[in-house]
Amino acid sequence: MQMKTLPSGQRGRLPLPRKAAFTLVEVLCSIAIAAFAVSALFYGFDNGYAMLKSTREDLRATQILMQRTEVVRLLTWTQLTNCPPTFTESYNQDTATNISNGIIYYGTVSVGAATNISDTVTYKNDIKLMTIAVVWTNSAGSVNSAHRREMQTLSAENGMQNYLAGGGL
Repeated sequence: MQMKTLPSGQRGRLPLPRKAAFTLVEVLCSIAIAAFAVSALFYGFDNGYAMLKSTREDLRATQILMQRTEVVRLLTWTQLTNCPPTFTESYNQDTATNISNGIIYYGTVSVGAATNISDTVTYKNDIKLMTIAVVWTNSAGSVNSAHRREMQTLSAENGMQNYLAGGGL
């Protein structure tokens, strides 16, 4: 058996294995990929929250329209003439009372002829078409965006409650 002899400077030491490590280019590439992924994630969160805000505003507009529509259905035409044709509602999701700051909804109530009822119907002159509309503006950064929603309903001359309570038909 022959022994391997080491050079004189390395006597008594075993050769060390070479350690594997990442190069500077590999580290910089991985940092760039991670930064891109994080920025895409934050962009996705930002868009998600913007969509949530817009959906909440749309839902609030629908609630306002439904509330006004139900009131219009119940009132008689005499009572409707005492109601103002315009109204405002506010919505601030950060407060419990929704009375300060936030989005302001501007609404209108307009009266028109019920054109979708046949002329042969005897009660056509006792029905009017009511249109309730709401407009509001929200902002996404520096861009303002105007929105509009509207609902239509029929209003009876003596109000719906007279028919529901058995006083009409």
